[in-house]
Amino acid sequence: MTDPAETEILLNALRRRIHAVDQGDFHALLDPDALTEADLLLRVSATPDGLLPVEVVHTTAVFRALRFLSGAGEEERLAALRLLTELRLASPEPAVDDVFAALGADVHDGLALLGADLLARARTDPDPQVLNRAVGLLEIAIRATPDESADLAPRLSNLGLAYRMRAERLGTDELDRAVSTGARAASMCPPESFDRPGCLVNFADSLHARFERVGRPEDLERAVSAHTAAAEAAPAEHPLHATVLGKRGAALTARFLVQGSADDIDAAVALCEKAASAATPEDPFYAQNHNNLGIARAVRATLANARGDIEGAVTACREAVAATVPGDPSSVVRWQNLAAALYDRFELLGARADLDAAAAASRHALRGQAALVGDPVSLAMLLSNASSILRVRGDVEDGGEDLELAVDTARRAVDLSPPGHPNRVNRVHNYATALLSRFEHWNRTSGSADAEDLTLAVMVLGEATEESGEYPGRPKDLSTLGLLLLRRFEHEGRPSDLRAAMRVCEEAVALLPSRHPALAGAALNLGSVLRTRFTAQGDVDAAGAAVETWKTGAVAGSSPVALRLACARQWAEFAARRGAWESAAEGYVQACALLPLIAWRGLARSDREHGLMRQAPVATDAAASGLAIGDAERALRHLEQARTVLWNQHLDLRGRTDSLRAVAPRLAQSLDTVRRALDEVDFATASTPYRP
Repeated sequence: MTDPAETEILLNALRRRIHAVDQGDFHALLDPDALTEADLLLRVSATPDGLLPVEVVHTTAVFRALRFLSGAGEEERLAALRLLTELRLASPEPAVDDVFAALGADVHDGLALLGADLLARARTDPDPQVLNRAVGLLEIAIRATPDESADLAPRLSNLGLAYRMRAERLGTDELDRAVSTGARAASMCPPESFDRPGCLVNFADSLHARFERVGRPEDLERAVSAHTAAAEAAPAEHPLHATVLGKRGAALTARFLVQGSADDIDAAVALCEKAASAATPEDPFYAQNHNNLGIARAVRATLANARGDIEGAVTACREAVAATVPGDPSSVVRWQNLAAALYDRFELLGARADLDAAAAASRHALRGQAALVGDPVSLAMLLSNASSILRVRGDVEDGGEDLELAVDTARRAVDLSPPGHPNRVNRVHNYATALLSRFEHWNRTSGSADAEDLTLAVMVLGEATEESGEYPGRPKDLSTLGLLLLRRFEHEGRPSDLRAAMRVCEEAVALLPSRHPALAGAALNLGSVLRTRFTAQGDVDAAGAAVETWKTGAVAGSSPVALRLACARQWAEFAARRGAWESAAEGYVQACALLPLIAWRGLARSDREHGLMRQAPVATDAAASGLAIGDAERALRHLEQARTVLWNQHLDLRGRTDSLRAVAPRLAQSLDTVRRALDEVDFATASTPYRP
């Protein structure tokens, strides 16, 4: 707030220090108290809207320039240059050229510096005027910069970055300009230049952004190449070293999602881990590095059914959200990435708390979707991920409201993804599954579901898989398409739907290697189609094929346990209905063996109980199959095996530690501590019986 009296006192004090130089008194300038007075002068003389008197800016600029010339350091030169440039923009007369010359610069150097400052501020400031002013200043500075100047490449690089940010945030049609400007900057930057990593990274980021918007594979390949060159140009001591590694990792993650090479995702995780561990919380790219790590590990977790990766993904995404400053435009996307990681962990491990946390994080992200109106790529990702979470929660809770919103958000995500875009088919898949869930919900609760949901789902997913050719997600999409066709056959009875379901489900299973995590789900759907074919047409061969298909899914060790158990149950129950008791007994052996994995030790006690309750018929049906083949011992073993899952886990913690304590007492003591902690968790999360 302006204080005229104090302003005048401080201004005169600063002038006296400047005049003291004429007497050879340089201490008056370099005195630490002098900086305190100068900073205080700027604060007390500023108007409420941040404006400063011309004489205050001029005097402070001259003071800073003289400090630099007296040996105070480069930061004083830059501070003086900023002030002089702001002064020239506001009132040209006081900012004489010889002061710029004394600093070894001209006004265009100052414009470039102010533009870079505004660009850095725009990273976390959503105000479009900040970004627009940065573009304007950089454009003026570049027009006045000679082609042979070493400053031209970094200035062009900053301008390319600014164009990309405007395209993403404000919806401008400047991605091509961002790419061409970035390419020019990279080509002008010598191999030994300190600025080369930054120029290459900005160029690569623009290519990556254009790939995400338009979907041209060559842009992604060029982005990976540019990121690789940037990594080679940024040694460990370079301030951009960690950032370069993380961005290259993000590009490799994107290429894995398109091409499916396991080498890419392994390299991406390794690079992102190095970037995240090397960055400090003060690093402006700290949150981004953890966000990249979270995405890479979540993607690999879904590929390999890896618990360690999904835990690391959630941790990294939480760190990215926590490190994002309030108001940062990236906040919305980072909240949604956290929601997606939590959802993936729910799908992999089955903890209900993760589903609720994913829904909460997704709602937080959706509240900020207005900030992404100019960024259709990020908005489509936000809507598609939110749709998946809402659909699953709607399925779990039988919630019609969640399912209605899931359908709407999935449709909007598809609308934002143009034909040919690499992510379009995945978003169409989400839309189709949301339509299926809504159909099944209303069919189950009211018996009057709209068959148009099934017809629309079959149409959009069928067209998307046909247009997309070969891609990593094709087996999953074909399997879902087969399930949709099967449901429509069950609802309307058209034989052509059953034949088509058979065809696409068989293709889906044939495309999947034995250790692919999607195998159990694809086998579950194909087995259901074969069973229906047997029931509808009396095809005995289809019955045998259904059992063999479910067997394949039940032993698919890389697939989620819930899907493997579903395959085992379908196999056993179908065989039992047909009186094939030996086969049924074999299926129930597999199902009972999977029960402890459904209630694995890493889940809360309530989640373990809930998971076992959903599988309650398995033990009694397994015992019945044992009795049917005259094996009473097997029947009893199945009952005990299912009844004692939680007891066995509890007893596992009760083993004696005498032998361990004799050779490793500290380890034995740690084990006792862990036991007590697990007992407390079990007690706190155990379900409370209902008492009327």
